[in-house]
Amino acid sequence: MSINAASVTLVGRAGTHPQVSVGSTGDRVNLRVVATERYFDRTANDWVDGDEFGVTVVCWRSLGKAVLNTVRKGDPVIVCGRIATRRFDKNGTTQYFTEVKADFVGLDVAKSGSRFSRNPMEPRETVEHSTAQSPAETDRELSPGRPLVEEPGEDFEARWDAELDAEEHDELVSVE
Repeated sequence: MSINAASVTLVGRAGTHPQVSVGSTGDRVNLRVVATERYFDRTANDWVDGDEFGVTVVCWRSLGKAVLNTVRKGDPVIVCGRIATRRFDKNGTTQYFTEVKADFVGLDVAKSGSRFSRNPMEPRETVEHSTAQSPAETDRELSPGRPLVEEPGEDFEARWDAELDAEEHDELVSVE
């Protein structure tokens, strides 16, 4: 990442399928990301769309390859990168083009539904803890694939929503 770069984090949806473009500096992957403000309208008693922002996101090297193989139009994404504006002359007129040079691109799994699911994990076995355990034995217990906390269950979101009062709902802004 560059020093003094204008950093940005975008939370939105892929507006296009990623596309490869070949250039003099190498292959790059481009996609449009669209972020739409959401707010609670008290008069309509519903969530409504607000302002929208769209930008081209540029990915290079291994990030570009991963985005090309993973992201599809409509997917909820989170992009961290640097805003860059390029200037060029076309037919005697100076034109500007703003894009985000991505450092990280992730799928927003909270909004992705069931498309990005894995096989359910095996139930965690009960492990008797002993003060005589070696560090290697402890590391095996916390190895990848074993949950550190229990899953919240199906009614988690309903309980979460019920705990928020009306004022908190009005202040929340969700970007889709």
